[in-house]
This record gives sequence, structure tokens and C-alpha cells, in this order.
Amino acid sequence: MKVSEYLKKNYCVMDLNAADKEAAVREIAEELTSSGKVADKAKFIEDILERESLGSTGIGHKVAIPHARTASIKGFVIGFGKSKEGIDFNALDGEKVNLIFLMGADPRELNLYLRVLAELSKLLMNSAFREALVSAESADQVIQIIRQFEK
Repeated sequence: MKVSEYLKKNYCVMDLNAADKEAAVREIAEELTSSGKVADKAKFIEDILERESLGSTGIGHKVAIPHARTASIKGFVIGFGKSKEGIDFNALDGEKVNLIFLMGADPRELNLYLRVLAELSKLLMNSAFREALVSAESADQVIQIIRQFEK
């Protein structure tokens, strides 16, 4: 199970315009519509924000993984956004978030969803991985970094 199998360069927003959590989710979700897996973008965003209201997905180290199991997604999809200024995600460590991975999965894809979330979480525990993503200047570099650290 590899994150790079699902994250494509056209699902990456390298310079988020968003100033807040909701706008960031909307901006990345917009890119994911090109995947053909987003059946209902408005419902997908609503479900992500509803999940976020239950508890922040800002996991610390300037990273957030907003995610939801939702019928508005066909299969599984993941996108990436990078914010230079940082976005307040009510993260566990109180820091603003610079790296955002947005995930959505059909409720029937629970196993895949949990496996990708676990793999991504494992990668993000590595400070060199996070630093490389912060330094990445293109979506191609993001994909290359993920592949490098998955080995």
C-alpha cells in the first residue's frame, strides 16, 4: 500500500490561497474533482468539515490530514495542499499548518482508507520527510519525495 499510488500531481495545490481551514479544504477539493471520483463536491466538503468539527485533524508538526468516509466519493481519493503562511487548523500542538493531505473514501472502502491513512501517518512521523515536502516547489517534487520515502 503506497500513498504515491493514489496522490497524483494534478491533485496537488502548491501555493494555497486559503487563509482558513474551510477555504483550504474547498481549494484542495476543487482539484480533486478532476479525479472523476468526486460524485458530489459540495457534500464531500460538508462531510470533511463535519468530521473536522468532531476533532481537529491538525496532527502537529505543521501537518493536517482532513478526511472523511462519505458516499460523495467513488472509491478513494487524496489531495495535497501547501501553505507558505500556514493555516490555523486547531492543531494538537497549537502551530499553524503548512502541509495538508485531504482524503475521502466511499464507506465501503474502509480497509483501503485506513491503510493509506496509516501509511501516510507513518511517513509524516519522519521529520526529514516533512522538511522535504515543505521545501518542494512543484507537484512533481512532492510525488518524487513521497516515492523516495516509501522505499
